[in-house]
Amino acid sequence: MRNAKRPLTIFVLLLSVVLFAGACGSSNDPQSWAEAEEDGNLRPNFIRACTEANAEDGADQAFSAPQLANYCECAFSEIVEYYGGTISGDNRLEDVAGAVVGRDFQAFKDLESELRNDPASIPADIEAMLNGCANNA
Repeated sequence: MRNAKRPLTIFVLLLSVVLFAGACGSSNDPQSWAEAEEDGNLRPNFIRACTEANAEDGADQAFSAPQLANYCECAFSEIVEYYGGTISGDNRLEDVAGAVVGRDFQAFKDLESELRNDPASIPADIEAMLNGCANNA
């Protein structure tokens, strides 16, 4: 079993890299999951950064390749769903109508900003969600 703290640390770094790289690759800042899908950078950046971060040499008991793919997909899907998005049947990001206030795409971007300032400030519910993905990988 992998150390539960490691995926959380990786997530904090990952989220910052993903959003920063996504913003740099785009002429405008997406304001919704649908716009992030149109931009095309968010998902590949997240999966690539997640894969690279969790396949490091010397990492605590590394995931196997299939486990790593499952973990990264789970983490991405859970984050999208938590922050008011969904992944449609044709595997596209979409916004959910009537998303919970404070758990929308802007809240996702706000979390990234907060974690840049204080990487240890990961919310308990996000921590639990990522631990679930790590345990089910």
